[in-house]
Amino acid sequence: MAMEKTMLTESVLPVEVIKKYGERSFMYTEYPNMRFWSKSIGNEEFRRICIERFQGRNKIPSMLYIHIPHCHTQCLFCTCHVVITRNYQHVKQYLTHLYKEIKAFADFFRKHGLKPIFTDVHFGGGSPTFLKELEWEELMTHLRTIVHFDDVVECSIEIDPRRVQPERMYHYAKMGINRVSFGVQDFDREVQKAINRVQPASLVERFLTPDIRALFTHGINFDIICGLPRQTEATMKDTMELVAKMAPDRICLNYLHYIPEFFPHQEMMPPCPNNQQRKALFLTALNVLSNNGYVRTGYDHFAKSTDEVVRAMTKKQMRWNRLGVAVDRYEDTIGIGVHGVSKISNWYFQNVYYGQDAGLGPYVSALEQGEFPIYRGHQLTGDDMIRRDVIHELRNYFSLLFADVEKKRHIEFEKYFQDEMLALQEYERDGIVLLSPAGIHITDLGCEFVDSVCSVFDLYVHRV
Repeated sequence: MAMEKTMLTESVLPVEVIKKYGERSFMYTEYPNMRFWSKSIGNEEFRRICIERFQGRNKIPSMLYIHIPHCHTQCLFCTCHVVITRNYQHVKQYLTHLYKEIKAFADFFRKHGLKPIFTDVHFGGGSPTFLKELEWEELMTHLRTIVHFDDVVECSIEIDPRRVQPERMYHYAKMGINRVSFGVQDFDREVQKAINRVQPASLVERFLTPDIRALFTHGINFDIICGLPRQTEATMKDTMELVAKMAPDRICLNYLHYIPEFFPHQEMMPPCPNNQQRKALFLTALNVLSNNGYVRTGYDHFAKSTDEVVRAMTKKQMRWNRLGVAVDRYEDTIGIGVHGVSKISNWYFQNVYYGQDAGLGPYVSALEQGEFPIYRGHQLTGDDMIRRDVIHELRNYFSLLFADVEKKRHIEFEKYFQDEMLALQEYERDGIVLLSPAGIHITDLGCEFVDSVCSVFDLYVHRV
């Protein structure tokens, strides 16, 4: 069902279609969304599922995520769970508790003879670059009690280019890091001032010398945000042409998630572009990247044609999760630190947050009681897994063959999704999808509204 993609322009996106389908639904990094997870699921279930999943005979490839929540300043666009501080003692205090969580895993694994195989390790935040070299070495020493780094294929870190010097990159490489992701967001100074993140392009360029690039054999990623205040099509074109010139291996081009009810600091930004303007900004960026040889890998990610994720997409071996698109190398994820998210077998778990009032209290309390700091979770039903497969297939590949789902999940697709297929007829009339006896294809126009298409299959949204 693959169809050749053409470049779009603003005129291809009718205003009435944007109004009808342009309000973003969930990103579907997990299905169902976290808001539907239960606080009744916690430490006990987490332990039981780990024991069942990681017994010695089970060689399950997994990813370990480590959350470092601290940032020096508050970026006004940010929807990450962060702790704003300039006091490094706060970071060191957090690390003492993080080490206790790592030790709890080491003791737990040893007691029950569990042997998870971590093929991927990712340091996220916040700003992992907040850590100084001594603390990095201490953290890696602790991680070696649960991670056999000879098994690790990819070890990655998120970089704040304002807070580290290029020399630090050699230390990261020495620690085993082989992929880095730079928080760029936008290169226009007026946009940067509006979001409280001023970083001239020269700050990023100094990390892109041939010697530094050679350190990170799994590549370099840029994060760009579409829909920021003061962005125009002209400024977006300039930013993306500069991005293309810098030639990162992958680019994440996320829309701004404007949810001030959860992140009040967003209200401090000037007015943001409306939905129609956001779509025009995205298409401007898409066309620049396409003209410079980048391949669209799913809804909002791009990569050089030589990148392994493009090969994985061609073979339909690409996955979508909280870190973006990735090669389908691991099945499970264990997240440690505040707000860490785990996916183990058919279960999701989320660690406690850093509370504005409670601080690290709930996290510390759980660890002192000998428990893993689980805040909430969800056990996927058979229906959840079917719908998750459908949503991720559409979001990753813009098409779906009924036979593939039927073979994997033992259902009759059009019978199982009778109501959803009926709902998609309206999307077809509006030029968003093409329906055939073989499957569903997202049109060029529909690619810009694929999350809305995915929401048709979201049973939880329709229960609200």
